[in-house]
Amino acid sequence: MNDYPDIAAKALALCAAHDPWFPQPNRMTVTAWAEQIAVYQLGGRDVLDGVRLAYRDNGSGFRPLPRDIVQAARRIRAERAQAEPPAAREAREDRQVAERAKRKLDAMTRSIGKAFPD
Repeated sequence: MNDYPDIAAKALALCAAHDPWFPQPNRMTVTAWAEQIAVYQLGGRDVLDGVRLAYRDNGSGFRPLPRDIVQAARRIRAERAQAEPPAAREAREDRQVAERAKRKLDAMTRSIGKAFPD
């Protein structure tokens, strides 16, 4: 499971590293960016590589918004998926299915415990 606030904070720090005039983020900014990253369930590697790609593609004076970084990260993720060998893709997809099933079972187990009062 991804820690989206941590990913967002690292992405914002990397933006600041690329741009010395980038504003220092506050908690609300980190939360807003984390929400946008979570929409597409992006991982930290994809987001940080997305920051690098966005700055490389946009050059001087670029002021990224969450959408810019999310789009670049999604592009990175898609390129990685295309380059992934079929066996690795199948293994990754199997892990994702297992993780979803585990989360669903955990949610059901929690709800059963609430259905029976002490």
